[in-house]
Amino acid sequence: AVVSTQSTGTCGGWVIGRVIEALDVKWHPECFGCYMCGAELCENGFFKHNGRPICIDCHDLLKRRKMHICNKCDTPIEDYVLWHLKEPYHPYHFSCQICFKPLDSKIKEKDNTYYCQLCYDTEIQDVCAACKKAIDGRAIKAVDKAWCPEHFVCYACERPLTGEKFMLHEKVPYCQFHYTKLFGVRCFYCDNRSSMQVIKVLNKNYCENHFFCSGCDTLLEEQKSKVIEMDMKPYCRHCYDKFPSDMRRKLLESANAAAKNRKATIKKDKDRKASLKKKKDEKKKADREIVNATQAAS
Repeated sequence: AVVSTQSTGTCGGWVIGRVIEALDVKWHPECFGCYMCGAELCENGFFKHNGRPICIDCHDLLKRRKMHICNKCDTPIEDYVLWHLKEPYHPYHFSCQICFKPLDSKIKEKDNTYYCQLCYDTEIQDVCAACKKAIDGRAIKAVDKAWCPEHFVCYACERPLTGEKFMLHEKVPYCQFHYTKLFGVRCFYCDNRSSMQVIKVLNKNYCENHFFCSGCDTLLEEQKSKVIEMDMKPYCRHCYDKFPSDMRRKLLESANAAAKNRKATIKKDKDRKASLKKKKDEKKKADREIVNATQAAS
């Protein structure tokens, strides 16, 4: 019988005559072929591969070599398989998102975006601040830098700092012991260095637990207690009130005079710096005028 129907197979044309129905699609007999080698499948058996018909020989070939068929060009993928949306592709069907060159087997992926090896190493991948090599795997991030886990060590003793508490000095990591030893603030009372918070009073530094009243040894709290200076030493209000009134008055006058002298010294120093800067600017201006006059004369 002669049948006329719309084909939805390879060519999309009308079918007049024999119709092949397979894979829920109608085909011309000559259009129903293996999508790999093109062999006609009308009289032979076939397999379904990625939703398309494939002959027995090609199916066996793929099975033996464990090869995938590119979802774009319908040819076997003999090298690297790029899986995109769960479909296999040749890498060269995609381009690097930075340089836009076709990708090869050295494709790199991050956050579902593809890059060539060069752009990935120079633009995307972290570089270790110690060995200056690309970090392939987990990176330690600190102070706007990246480190290999095995290279993130104390600058003084090379003790590994991964998972440990560390301190920074001029953007260089140190273990807490060596940071305290090298850069910790020295307590005026115990003469030991500390990396913790210190109290700065009267041009001196104190550990929080060593900030005592010089009169009664009461632990002073900088924020809650009234600390009074006497002879460059801290006193609590109670001990200060025990001193004779004449002594307190003289100490107050002396402190006010010292403060006034400090202000005058600071002002004098600022005026001196401003005067030096003004002379320097005037000299530069005069030198430029000489240069300009020389160039105009020549």
